[in-house]
Amino acid sequence: MRVPPAARRVVPAVTAVMLAIGGAAVAPLSAQEAAPARTLTPGKGADLTMARCALCHEITHITRARLSRGEWQDNVRNMIERGMPIAPDEIPIVVEYLATYYNRSAAPAADPAAASAAAAQDPVQRLLGDNACLSCHGVDQKIVGPSFREVAARYAGDAGAGARIAGKIKAGGAGNWGTIPMPPHAGLSDAELAQLAAWILARK
Repeated sequence: MRVPPAARRVVPAVTAVMLAIGGAAVAPLSAQEAAPARTLTPGKGADLTMARCALCHEITHITRARLSRGEWQDNVRNMIERGMPIAPDEIPIVVEYLATYYNRSAAPAADPAAASAAAAQDPVQRLLGDNACLSCHGVDQKIVGPSFREVAARYAGDAGAGARIAGKIKAGGAGNWGTIPMPPHAGLSDAELAQLAAWILARK
């Protein structure tokens, strides 16, 4: 899912805000999981929520939270006021998803059809989706960040490219392709980082 061009300029500001207040969007420690999931529960609205929220922070900010519908509405409204790139008709979908699967009471199980589709998905495509990579990078087109083909072209012939790209994905940051920062993905394993790096380099 691509970020509308008008929303691209707000990403740096949103990133700074999310890094500063990310902890304010979650429930008290006693209501959180010891090891928050790194992917959202499959269900209606999960992909959209991932695409909008993972632009600026790790998705564990959501998966460790247990908030009421009103609290989720307040959090989404606060993010919009700070520049969150989201269309008006997407807001109720995101709020409904969050209030359904990350509420203070017993959340429903994952949607069976969505869970089955996720399980059958190609591992790399699942990693790209789970980490909102395609919200910022197109295969052939620059969105917020460079296209994957541009990255592959820059590193063509570089024997250490895989390790460098994997490190960049994990650490995040800005400077190599402009001033817009990429959020870190510290939760990815070394094997997952290597998978993503190899897939990107194959886009040449």
